[in-house]
Amino acid sequence: MNELELLNRLRDEVPARPDVRAEERRLLAEIRGGSPAPRKRPVLRPRWGLALVACGVAAAAVVVSQLGGAEPPAKVRPADRVGLLENAALVAARTKAVEIRSDQWFYMKETQHMPGGGGLPGFEHWSRMDGVKDAVRVRGKLKIGNAEKGPANPGKTARELEALPADTDQLLAHFRGLKEERTPLSICQPNCPEGTLPDVNAFGAIGWYLKFGPMIPPDKAAAMYRALAKIPNVTVQENVSDGDGRQGIGVVLDLGEAGKGTYILDPEDYHYMGIKVEQDGETASMSVLGSGIVDQPGQTP
Repeated sequence: MNELELLNRLRDEVPARPDVRAEERRLLAEIRGGSPAPRKRPVLRPRWGLALVACGVAAAAVVVSQLGGAEPPAKVRPADRVGLLENAALVAARTKAVEIRSDQWFYMKETQHMPGGGGLPGFEHWSRMDGVKDAVRVRGKLKIGNAEKGPANPGKTARELEALPADTDQLLAHFRGLKEERTPLSICQPNCPEGTLPDVNAFGAIGWYLKFGPMIPPDKAAAMYRALAKIPNVTVQENVSDGDGRQGIGVVLDLGEAGKGTYILDPEDYHYMGIKVEQDGETASMSVLGSGIVDQPGQTP
């Protein structure tokens, strides 16, 4: 969406006579590490509160556009990735933590679109959080079996998430030091440009975990968004389509001829929607259409 649409949208969501400037100063102070200003109003829902941080940037862009007579470029300047991903981090940090029992199940519905028309349309699967059982829906019928023991096992993933550091720099260092690429789709392996492999590993690992969004502790999710902002060659782009045609915010790692990976985030609350990888003129993608914690296989959130 353009800046005028963003401002109109914010205006539509404003309760009667809000103290916008006070809220904006408070949020900017938090981002810069200062002490938040006292609140004069009840806490607003995260989508509205965090949008205020971007409001000043959007308003400035509108003024520049009107004075200069030119539309701002669709691709956000690299420096602006910090503000957008900080917004995402603040929303994540304020999300209520989910308490998950070992007898509950993690549900995900996803699609895969591969070059040449291959892939999986609307694949639904459930994994018990103790890592023992899996279930899939095949042609309308639920099939339950033993869980696979690899990295996609949600029980294993949940333990890994708990062990991750919540400090942004420590988290980024941990991901850069991984010996194997962990990503929903490989971005450039095995032909990554020299010196980029640590950043590719970090970018890939963050996407891998963001795919399991409802399982991520809020402080770890916030650190992941902030870590993305620190990876060189990462930019953000508006109005990016995922493999299913949904519009979102693209977080892009562009390695030139070696390949380009894009995570698509929901423009409302920044949750992970999917990944798109472009290599050698071909595109592959994976989308998460739904996910959550349920009590029984076959249930949906």
